[in-house]
Amino acid sequence: MQQHVEALYPMLKAELFLRWEREELASVIDALASEMQRQGLITLQDDELHINPTHSRTLQLLAAGARETLQRYAITFWLLSANPSINRSTLEKESRTVAQRLSVLHGINAPEFFDKAVFSSLVLTLRDEGYISDTGDAEPAETMKIYQMLADLITSDVRLTIESATQGE
Repeated sequence: MQQHVEALYPMLKAELFLRWEREELASVIDALASEMQRQGLITLQDDELHINPTHSRTLQLLAAGARETLQRYAITFWLLSANPSINRSTLEKESRTVAQRLSVLHGINAPEFFDKAVFSSLVLTLRDEGYISDTGDAEPAETMKIYQMLADLITSDVRLTIESATQGE
């Protein structure tokens, strides 16, 4: 779990104006997991965190706040993996286009889901984190690794819609 959070944190920090530095993440994650365990939302068995089925609805409500953000990240990482030489402005534009399609097909009623500024900030963060260069070159193995992690966190129907965005190119 910590690796997932560390991989996504730079994007989350930029978008949500989070205050923690990367070095603080381990203790923040531990504190959050401990609190969730104290509240009975999760259990710890054999050094693994598990969902407490009696509180799955509460966990689903907590996850709902991150769902659209993870879907946006998945869109951008998929497009970047599919076309590593895409330039930044095209990546932003195509990400917004796929997000608009996803919004229509999956009933996402949030204008910020395909907001230009949100995607612009995301793409700048990807540049700052070394996923893409100013010339638009990306490392497909790294971007695909992050996409695969995100794909495991979104529903299969949303994943299929995202992946169909580059079919036929």
